[in-house]
Amino acid sequence: MARSAQSLSAVLTQQRTEVISIPVDAEAEASRHSWWASFEARLFDLQALAQTSPGAAAPQLYELGTWAEEYEAHTLACLAWLEAGRLGHERAIGGLSASAGRVDGALGRLLRAAAHAFSTDDLQALITAAREALLFGAIVLCAQLSGEARKRAVAAGDAAATKEARILLGRSRRVLDFDADGKRFQENLSELEHSIITGIVEGRTSAQIGEELHLSARTVEWHLGRLYRRVHVANRQELREVVTDWLRK
Repeated sequence: MARSAQSLSAVLTQQRTEVISIPVDAEAEASRHSWWASFEARLFDLQALAQTSPGAAAPQLYELGTWAEEYEAHTLACLAWLEAGRLGHERAIGGLSASAGRVDGALGRLLRAAAHAFSTDDLQALITAAREALLFGAIVLCAQLSGEARKRAVAAGDAAATKEARILLGRSRRVLDFDADGKRFQENLSELEHSIITGIVEGRTSAQIGEELHLSARTVEWHLGRLYRRVHVANRQELREVVTDWLRK
């Protein structure tokens, strides 16, 4: 299971990884959980496959969920069907819709929201599912759902939905790129970028920041544009909110 999880992590982050070795003497303890471990390992493997071959992964994810459902492991079945439903597998969406109500708590809310989003063309339902994914901590799923929502919103010319989806997408990508507290981002800032961000947080204009740094306002704006793209924000207000939140943490 650990090897499968690390393999999926490597696919999602586009990084090579070392194979995890598992001690032989761990087998006896693991055997008590072999059914669950087998399911988890298979789920990780199919999630990795879905990144490159979604058409091949979707039916296998559906079958994995059906296998879990036969053992009345409703939560595990829903997790497999959630992945298959995201890939458009209709029978998985039906299974997810039928079983999501049996799962309690935040995960249950996420599963029900996703089932509704997959079974309808309602743009707001997709955004709601992305929001529930973010609240639950399913960051990759949030990025996938909000990315699809933004694409649909842009095509529909819905400015409000586009903004909402973009904000959710930005939040999920920041967690993936910089960790939850932005520590990695702050460590990679140049001295000039630190100064510009400090000016933004303190509410100064580009001209005022440029005067302090002996730069033109246009040069400051150019650096800001690069920062916006790195942090996945659209303007200085969003940048100020994100950085202030990181500093507070």
